[in-house]
Amino acid sequence: MEQQPITCEMVDQRELDRLYVAGRLGEDEAAAFEAHYFGCDRCWALVKGGAGVRAALAGTAAQAPAIRRRSWVRPLATAAALAIVVFGTWRLVDPTESDAPDAIRGPADSIAVATGSAAGRWTAAWPSVAEPGSYQVRLFTADGRLILTRDMSDTTLSLPADSLTGVAGGGTLFLEVQRLDMLRRPVARSPLIALRPPGQR
Repeated sequence: MEQQPITCEMVDQRELDRLYVAGRLGEDEAAAFEAHYFGCDRCWALVKGGAGVRAALAGTAAQAPAIRRRSWVRPLATAAALAIVVFGTWRLVDPTESDAPDAIRGPADSIAVATGSAAGRWTAAWPSVAEPGSYQVRLFTADGRLILTRDMSDTTLSLPADSLTGVAGGGTLFLEVQRLDMLRRPVARSPLIALRPPGQR
């Protein structure tokens, strides 16, 4: 038969803390009481106090009951529960789809990108930062279609203008540079920069 869950009222009525410290609870009842007091600050304090009194009366800490040997279980259980909560929360929130304001993930439009064109190629360059991470360059058409994504550690880029404007139907393309941290989360980005077809102003 399954042991009934222990409550603080049961502890008081039957003096379970004293019986436990004295080693006078059966195995199932002791396990049920442990399951209760590991999560109850009040009963945990009663057991610790009783164990201390018993050890003092016995004249030696070596004769303290089993609770002294198990004292690491409660902090370990608390740490494990906290880790599960943190991990579960992190898994529920996809960092790439976060609704957090830019002030948390990094300032908007904070990467200054210089662009130019020469010999039928677009070039782009931006300042590097000391923190570890990488950059992601994305190229969009005027209607918002993503046509190129490139991950890189370098801070300069050269793209063939003719083939890319052909993909976009000869229209204007828009370039964006994002700074990614070690977990590949965007922490800063450039504004969208128009790359006009060669010969257009």
